[in-house]
Amino acid sequence: MLSDAPPACPDRASARRRGLPARRRAPLAAAVTGFVAAGLLAACGGGSDSATDPAESLRPTARPATATVDDVNGAKASPECASAVKTLRMAAVGSLNDASKSGKAYMEKAHPGLTVELTATASGYPELVQQISADHAAGRPADVAVAGFDLLPTFADDLGAQTLSPRLLRASYDQRFLPLGEYQGKLVAIPQQVSVLALVYNLDVLERAGVDPRSLTTTTGVLAAAERVKGSGQSIQPIDLPTSGFGQWYLSTLASSKGTPVQKADGQPDLTSPAAREAAAFLSKVGTYGPQSSDATTEGLLRFGIRKETAISAVTLPSVAAGLRYIHDQGAQGFRVGVAPFPTLPGGSPHPVAGGNGLAVLSTDRCQQEMATELVVALLSPEVLAAGTEAFSFYPVDSEARNQLAAFYREFPELTQFDALIPEITQAPTWGGERGGEVHDALNEEVVAIIGGADPNATLAEAQRKVAGLIS
Repeated sequence: MLSDAPPACPDRASARRRGLPARRRAPLAAAVTGFVAAGLLAACGGGSDSATDPAESLRPTARPATATVDDVNGAKASPECASAVKTLRMAAVGSLNDASKSGKAYMEKAHPGLTVELTATASGYPELVQQISADHAAGRPADVAVAGFDLLPTFADDLGAQTLSPRLLRASYDQRFLPLGEYQGKLVAIPQQVSVLALVYNLDVLERAGVDPRSLTTTTGVLAAAERVKGSGQSIQPIDLPTSGFGQWYLSTLASSKGTPVQKADGQPDLTSPAAREAAAFLSKVGTYGPQSSDATTEGLLRFGIRKETAISAVTLPSVAAGLRYIHDQGAQGFRVGVAPFPTLPGGSPHPVAGGNGLAVLSTDRCQQEMATELVVALLSPEVLAAGTEAFSFYPVDSEARNQLAAFYREFPELTQFDALIPEITQAPTWGGERGGEVHDALNEEVVAIIGGADPNATLAEAQRKVAGLIS
């Protein structure tokens, strides 16, 4: 779900992520494909060494980065294990292929004779789980895996993710993010990519409608803005909340803003609370302003950034820099675009639900674990994290990485407003049970139905019943 996630990667957890290189121009067809792929569920792309598709030339390859692993608190494998382990296997989604290659290069240079086998073909986190399970059954178990935040129960209970210690991390790692990788009080995945929902808006359209962008902080303000745009005589849909993989994230984030998560402390769903009903009412109203994009990775950003058919749209943090860069590069053909955090319910406060992923160690053998842990620490080096943020504008989870990104944040000052939200970021719901991995899609279907006109309260009641059944 939120492990962007999507992008699932999008920011659902299986969201797909791609972006555009700085100041690069291309034929329109390729530009559209590249920009859209940077999108709301930034698509899990490739990292192939050659680009045969024109759009591939628009996918940023992370700049060369050296993983500078510090020998802190046992983060490096013992000489005994370093000499014994000859193969490490890492499973990741496609969007992490470049970063994974940096870790592979470091480990193979630091340990001559070691081979790090990367599998980074899964398009999203549910597919990655299936792949890890199949490889394990075939006698090729993964040592390190990328775990979507909403799938932590699956990684811990089914795939054997080991408990990790924060003491393995550099002093520069921002430990405010660590709770996002905890399950049942144990750190089972160290957050690597962290995302939240955001809004982008066409400032030219809003100004012509007399809308102050500062009013977009609450759902009441967003709906008032939509009414003003609707009545302004401009031929543009006021708001678009793309639904593919995002519906449940909207609901969860809005309910969280009232201090009422959609999951109770005991793991049961809480989808009929006053906050959830209020959130559903907002989403239902949004649906009346016109058809909401169904495919966030293509249609949503195509309509907003290229066709200029929507005034306000939902995005995830990792797609912001690529989108802004594309629109800015259009010059007179572009428009002024603004960025804001996703709104709260009236009377609420920002408690954004996290999307993204963490690094998990699945090895059970002691020496494999030691080497796997060293690989994880390598992948969390400031250089690798900074390179990843330049490609996809996730939160950098390391303070030294942020220092290296000073020029990046000067280019995209819109991103700095999200720093204030870090202490308030809320862990994604972690649905347990044998069928807990199905909750994301089941809940999303119900929210999409609400946006499409279904009765909000009755649909939430049905969602409560479905989710409770899946996790029982």
